[in-house]
Amino acid sequence: MLDEIDREFQQQIHRLIAHDELTGLLTSKSFFSELRREAARAESEARPFCVLMMDLDHFKNVNDTHGHLVGSKTLEETGRIIKEALRAGDVASRFGGEEFAAFLLDANYAQGLVAAERVRVAMAEHEFPVTRMASPDSQTTLRITISIGVAAYPDDATDPIHLIELADSALYRAKRSGRNQICAYRRR
Repeated sequence: MLDEIDREFQQQIHRLIAHDELTGLLTSKSFFSELRREAARAESEARPFCVLMMDLDHFKNVNDTHGHLVGSKTLEETGRIIKEALRAGDVASRFGGEEFAAFLLDANYAQGLVAAERVRVAMAEHEFPVTRMASPDSQTTLRITISIGVAAYPDDATDPIHLIELADSALYRAKRSGRNQICAYRRR
């Protein structure tokens, strides 16, 4: 009986350490571990995969205008939206602040771009509630958009950390190009 309780306790501790408390997605540290493991498997099985780097557009305005509690609730819902927009086997994480990442197993560029568009559209269409304790009856909503960068294995790079960097580079190109869009890294 004690062994079973100890095993359950250890599993709960692992879940708490591996997952972001607010969004329920993997932490960036756990994401890197999973990504390295899956990249090795993709290489041995000659299978493609994509990395998505995602960042909420103008998120600072949410905190500045509506407060940090609304900002936290928005991040929490963003995690759920991303998870629901991705396929069952895809892995998502909260990378830090308002930045998220995902890798899509057995996905080429075209599939990665389709998944990124599902996330982008789901975010743009979602109405995030704005409720304040001071006036709980006056509920308003806000809309948040997301910019996404995509890089593909093995097309762009074979090293998983380099793929993250390339997807991040594509993300910042999406930001510079007007936000609420997707940019693929694509080697020239």
